[in-house]
Amino acid sequence: MRRRWLQTLLGVLIFALLLYKIDVREVLEAFKGVNLLYFGLAAAAYFCYDVLMAFRLHYLLSRLGARNSFKEAFFAHMGGMVASDVTPARSGYLLTPYFLKKDGSAGITEGLAAILAPQGFEFVMKVVGGFLGFLFFVSALDTNLLVPLSVAAVAFLMIGVLTLVILWTREGISSSLLSKIPALRRFDEKYNRVKDLSLEIKSDLPVIFAIYMACWLLMGLQWFFLAKALDIDLSFVACFLLHPLITLLAFVPLTPAGFGIMEGGTAAVFHMLGINVGVALTFSLLVRINCIVVDAIGLKEVF
Repeated sequence: MRRRWLQTLLGVLIFALLLYKIDVREVLEAFKGVNLLYFGLAAAAYFCYDVLMAFRLHYLLSRLGARNSFKEAFFAHMGGMVASDVTPARSGYLLTPYFLKKDGSAGITEGLAAILAPQGFEFVMKVVGGFLGFLFFVSALDTNLLVPLSVAAVAFLMIGVLTLVILWTREGISSSLLSKIPALRRFDEKYNRVKDLSLEIKSDLPVIFAIYMACWLLMGLQWFFLAKALDIDLSFVACFLLHPLITLLAFVPLTPAGFGIMEGGTAAVFHMLGINVGVALTFSLLVRINCIVVDAIGLKEVF
């Protein structure tokens, strides 16, 4: 609990430093000028993203033999999303299997398999997307920003590859790897069950990939509408590629959901693209607010 408070405090301090460096009046003026129609369209795009993610969860659970309805999968997913909005590295999403079990729609192991197996693939894809975004904006990016982005990218890649190796390789390889992690040794039995279930959905990789790409398009559309809401001149392609590049910072486990870190990274990248820093910071806040407003549907599960 003390660590959680320290992480929250660090996020607040980073954000306070941003406000100190930026003219607060610019941020307030930008907020006053937000186009609510575009803000609503951004929320609609993000809601469609959540629906697709819930469908993926429902589909994979069904493949594992769990008798869950789409409604149950949807609210469990939303509960995990709202928890991820306030936890370091968005780790609160791992509560989703608990919500599924509470509703009686799936067991913890089935829920973990349906989440972890595609998550490793997503992490690798996010690094690929971030790299494409870097290539697209390489002439505008400051080399000083490459350090935190590179650290986040390497961490993502390692987590993604490690997850795929553990869940989607031969037992001998993954068990050997697991035995080298002391904290996980006591979960051998549950791990083997999760691994068996994960291997059952390995053949669904094309479906996982298709849903991931559709979700990426929707997230790019959310950012495009939020840019429009602030009258920022960014194309859809730019928003599509900026999303994985910047959201890598949201998974840095120093503050809840990268609060302060992602805002600073967004302001820095947008400033290099010729956008006013105050407006850029407002954009990053709008992204967070937009997501939380939609994810608040999951409060039904949390409480």
